[in-house]
Amino acid sequence: MDAIDIGEHCKILVLKDVPCIHIQWFGLPPSNEFQSGCNKAIELMVENSISKILTDNTNANVFSVKDQHRLNENWLPRAEKAGYRASATLVGNSNAFAKFAAQNIAKRRDQSKFANQFFTSKEEALKWLKSI
Repeated sequence: MDAIDIGEHCKILVLKDVPCIHIQWFGLPPSNEFQSGCNKAIELMVENSISKILTDNTNANVFSVKDQHRLNENWLPRAEKAGYRASATLVGNSNAFAKFAAQNIAKRRDQSKFANQFFTSKEEALKWLKSI
């Protein structure tokens, strides 16, 4: 499957060999792009019967507090109903605020039914996703 561009700040791919949805964020997406990217991920999870997401935040700036809240309160419950069970998040070493925001979002998930790990290497993240 070809990459799906959501505006200029989000690219999504289906990696069938893992299997997972791969979301790449660039810069600071406006709220409408952030929502569209997140919603497209759910759509692709359902269409492809996939329960895992690889989120690449290495080139992202911190997401707005409003978008972080919306992700936790609105998107996450819908994603869980769609089968979302595992997340590997790539974080860069240079943006401590983006890393903190990603960790803040992840800690609000029910860890008893959700696997989550942070990585600095895409290869290690994919290896972990394949193993679970």
